[in-house]
Amino acid sequence: MELLHRVRDFMTRHRMVEQGFKVVAAVSGGPDSVAMLHILNYLKDELKISLHVAHLNHQFRGAESDEDARFVAGMAERYGLPCTIEAVDVAAYRKQKRLSKQVAAREVRYRFLIDTAGKVGAQRIALAHQADDQAETILINFLRGAGVSGLKGIVPVRENLYIRPLLTVRRFEIERFCREMNLPFRRDSSNLDLVYLRNRVRLNLVPQLERDYNPGLVPALLRLAEICREEDTFLEEEAAKAYQACLLKEDLKRITLSLECLGRLPVAIRRRVLRYAWQRLAGQQRNLPFFHTEALVDLAGASAAGTQAVLPGNITALRTYQTIELTGRRGEEGTPYYIYPLNVPGATYIPELGRTIHAEVKSRAEAGDPRRLPPEEVLLDYDRLPAQIYVRRRLEGDVFQPFGQVCSTKLKDFFIKQKVPREERDKIPLVSTPGEIIWAGGVRAGERFKVNDTTRRVLHLKLDL
Repeated sequence: MELLHRVRDFMTRHRMVEQGFKVVAAVSGGPDSVAMLHILNYLKDELKISLHVAHLNHQFRGAESDEDARFVAGMAERYGLPCTIEAVDVAAYRKQKRLSKQVAAREVRYRFLIDTAGKVGAQRIALAHQADDQAETILINFLRGAGVSGLKGIVPVRENLYIRPLLTVRRFEIERFCREMNLPFRRDSSNLDLVYLRNRVRLNLVPQLERDYNPGLVPALLRLAEICREEDTFLEEEAAKAYQACLLKEDLKRITLSLECLGRLPVAIRRRVLRYAWQRLAGQQRNLPFFHTEALVDLAGASAAGTQAVLPGNITALRTYQTIELTGRRGEEGTPYYIYPLNVPGATYIPELGRTIHAEVKSRAEAGDPRRLPPEEVLLDYDRLPAQIYVRRRLEGDVFQPFGQVCSTKLKDFFIKQKVPREERDKIPLVSTPGEIIWAGGVRAGERFKVNDTTRRVLHLKLDL
C-alpha cells in the first residue's frame, strides 16, 4: 500500500491528471507496465479518471511478441478495461526509413500511442518509466556530453500529454510489488542483448558504479535530475524573457534578433535564446544539436556581416551588421502531436504552432452576428458545450461535421474541398470535445454547437499569431 500512496502523491504533485480525464496506459507486459496498470486501476476511482490499455506488437521476436500481446489482452479483460492492440512490421519500417532498430521502434510506438489517444478521446498517455530507467538515461546523456537539459533526464510530464507515474520507484520495488500482489508479467529477452548501449549501462556500468563507487548511485542521480530540472526550468524562463527583449520581428518565415541585445546576455542565456528561436521557426520542441547551437553562438559573436549557418529543418541563419536573421518555414519537418485543455475564459498558447487561442464568454447580445466575423474567430453556444474542451493537432481518421452540413465527413476530405494545402493541415488547431471536433481553427466551425435562436451565452474564440 505504501507504494500506491507514493505513486498517487507523485501524480498529484506533478498534476498528471484531472478529474474526468481518460488515460491511455501503454502496457508492454513487463513488470513495470504491469505494476503501473495495476496501480492506475486501483487509483482510478479516487482520481476520477478512466483507463484504456494500449499494446503495440513490434513483431521483432516472433511468437514471443505474439504471446506478449495475448498476455496484455487477457490482463485488460481481467480488469474490465477497453484495450487496443496493434501489430506493426517495425523491421520493414526500419528498412524503409533507414533507421536504427531502437529509433524505428520508438517512432512507431509513439505514433501508435498518439493515434490511440486521439481515437478514444484520451487526454494523457501513461508510460512506465521508473527510477532505474531515469538513472540510466542520465548516465547515457552524461556520456554523450549533455548539458543541464540532458542531465534532467526523463521528465514526469512531457508535452502536456505523456505522464510517468513510476518515475521515482526503483526496479526492485516494482518486482517486489508484483510478487506481493501476485501479478504475473512477461520478460523481454532483448533486454539482455548487450549490443544496445542502454542494456550495457544497465547490466554492466550501473552495477560497477554501485559496487565500486557509490552504493546510493540511483538516488544520487535522481537528486541530480531534480536539481537540473528545476535549474533548466528557471533558465528557460529567463531565456524566454531575453528572447522577447531581443526580438525585432517574427512571422512564419523569419525571426530577426538584435545583435546588440544578444551581446549583453550571458553566454548561457544567449545560447538558449538562439536555440529557442530555431525551435519556434522550425516548429520543434526537441533541442538543437550542440554543434548547430555553437554555430549560432559564433555567428552572434565576431563573425563578419554576411556570414551564414545552415541549421536543421531547412533553416538558415544570417548575420547582418545589426541582426541575426533566421529564415525558413515553421513546421517543415512536421508539427508534433499536441493536446491542451482550452482555458475558458483565458488564453491557451500552442507552442508547437506559436499561436494562441483567446476564449471569452459573452451574452448573446454582446457577441454580435457570427457571420460578420473573420475566419480566425468563431462563436459557439456556450451552454451546450461540455465541461472539457481541448485544442489539439489532427489525427489520422478524424471526422468533422462542418457548419451547414447534415452529415459528418473525413476531416482530410473537408480540408481537400477547402483547398487547404497538405503541408498546412497539421498546423490547423482543432478545438474539440473528447470525441468531437467543434472548430477547425481559422477554417470553419462545427455544426452541432452553432449559435441559434435559443442561445443565451456565447463562447467567443479568436486565433492569433
